[in-house]
Amino acid sequence: MSDDEADPELLELLRQSLGISRPTHGEVSSDTGVLRDADHVYSNAIDVSIDMYGTKAAAAEIYRSMQEKSYSTETWSQHELHPRTSEGFDEVAILNFVFTMDLLNFSFWSELSSEERYQVEYRGKRWTGYNSLVASLRRALDEGIAITTPRFWRSQRCSDETLAHVFRSATAEPIPLLDERISILREAGDVLRENFASDEDEDEIEVVKGAERDDDPSQSSNAIANGEFDEGSEYIESLRADIDGPTDDRILANTTDTQATNELASQTPSTRPEPSNLQVQAEVVDASTSHDRPEIASDSGLASNANTNTAVQSEAANEQPAIAHANSSHIDVTSIDHITNGDTTHIPDAQQDSVRPDHAVVRLIQRADRSAGKLVNLLAHHFPSFRDEYRFEGRKVRLLKRAQIFVADFWAALNGSGLGEFHDIDHLTMFADYRVPQVLHSLGVLVFSPPLDHRIRSLGRIESGHTWEVQLRGCSIWAVELIRREIVRAHPEATQVNAVLIDFFLYDLAKEREALAFPTIEPGAATTSA
Repeated sequence: MSDDEADPELLELLRQSLGISRPTHGEVSSDTGVLRDADHVYSNAIDVSIDMYGTKAAAAEIYRSMQEKSYSTETWSQHELHPRTSEGFDEVAILNFVFTMDLLNFSFWSELSSEERYQVEYRGKRWTGYNSLVASLRRALDEGIAITTPRFWRSQRCSDETLAHVFRSATAEPIPLLDERISILREAGDVLRENFASDEDEDEIEVVKGAERDDDPSQSSNAIANGEFDEGSEYIESLRADIDGPTDDRILANTTDTQATNELASQTPSTRPEPSNLQVQAEVVDASTSHDRPEIASDSGLASNANTNTAVQSEAANEQPAIAHANSSHIDVTSIDHITNGDTTHIPDAQQDSVRPDHAVVRLIQRADRSAGKLVNLLAHHFPSFRDEYRFEGRKVRLLKRAQIFVADFWAALNGSGLGEFHDIDHLTMFADYRVPQVLHSLGVLVFSPPLDHRIRSLGRIESGHTWEVQLRGCSIWAVELIRREIVRAHPEATQVNAVLIDFFLYDLAKEREALAFPTIEPGAATTSA
C-alpha cells in the first residue's frame, strides 16, 4: 500500500468511532436515514421554513394536551374498527391485519362531496377515507373472505371480482386506484413467499401452483418508485378540505348496514395483513402523502388559541362490539354468490386460508431483530410500494412514510409488547403526509413562501415529487423532531414521548379540526415569507 492510499482498517475504525460503520455484506442496517435526509431538506428549503418561536409554543401546548388525554400506544386499540384480542384476534392475526391495511392505505381523495365519495357500509354506518379501508377489511373477514392472509392473495380464489366485492362501495364512486391496490397486494404476496417462506409453507406452494397471473404486478410498484403513484402524491385534498369544509373521513351515522348479519362461530384465530398508500397527482398540501392514517381516539382536546393557533376538540370513541371474531368459520354464501355466478363450490376452501395460520409476515418481523429501523429498511428493500424516495438538491432523500407507519401501527397495536416490541422505536420519525404539515402550519410552526402559499390557497396542483412537496414533507419531519426535543428539554420525565406519538396526536388534531369545519389555512390570509 502506497503512502497516499487510505488504510481501510483505519477508515473502518473511524467509521465505527463516528457511529457510521457500514453493515457487512447482506446485513440490513437499522439506520433509515430519514431524519438525516429531512435535515438536508430543511437546510436547503427555500419555500418552507420552521418558526422556532412557533415550535416552542406548539411543543408546550402539545405536551400539555397529550398529558390531559393520557396519550399512549393503548389509544390505538380504542379505534372502533381496529382489531384487538378481545374480539378474537391473536398476535399473528393483528400483525397480518395491520400489514394488509398499510399495504393498501393510500389515495382516498375524491373531488366529490362527502355524501357522494367512496363509502363502505359496515356495522350500521358509512365510512370514508382510511376508515373505509379498515371497514372493508373487517367486513370481508366477517363474510369469511381471508383478505388479510397473504396466502389468499396468491390463490386462484383471490380473483379481481372477489377483490372488487371486498372493496365494494355504498355509493356510485368505486374505491380509487383499485387495480393498483390489487397489484400491490399480489406483489406483496409473491415477495413474502419468495423471501420469507419456510418449510411449513411447502404445501401452500402447491396450492398456488398454476395460479400465477399474466398481468405484471410490478408495474404498479415500479410506477410508485418512479413517482407515478408515489408516497407524496396526495397533497390534493387536505388544504382544499380546510377551505371548502370537511370531507368526513370518519363516520356518516344513521345509515343502515347492508352487510348480512351472519351467525359466526369462533375457531382458531385467522391471520390477517394490512394496507398501503399512494396516488398520482398531488394538488395542494392536501392529499399529498395521504396515507390517511388511523385516527387515535381521545377524550379531550387542546383549547383553541388565537395566538398559537392550537385547537383540538374532544372526540368520544364510539366503541361498538365486533360483529364477529377474526376467525369466523361460518361463511355467508349468499353474500358473495354473485361473484361466482352461482358457483359456490370453492367457498369451503376459503376457510383453509383463514384457519391455517400464515406466518410469513411474522418471519419478516423476526428478521428485523426487534429493530424498528431495520424493519423499515427491510420493507423498503423488499417491497417496491414501500419505497418513498426522491431527488432533492443533488441527492436522494428517503421519507419512507408508509414503511414507518406499518412499524408504528404494529407497535401501537400490540402496545409495544410481544412481536411489537422494538428497542429503537424512538428512531422513527413522523409520517410525512398532508394533514400534519397542514396542522403544523396552523400551529405557527411551518411557514410558506408567497408562491407556495398562493398555490395552496388557490387550490393549485402540486405534482408528486415536486420540490414544494418534498420541502413540505421533509420540513414537517424535522419540525416534529424539534418539537420532540423541546418537549424532552422542558420535561426530562417525558421519556415516552417520541415522534410517533406526536405524529398520531397531530393527525388526530387535523381530523378533529376538519370535522368541526375549522380551516387550518384560510383563503386570502397572509403568511410570512419563508
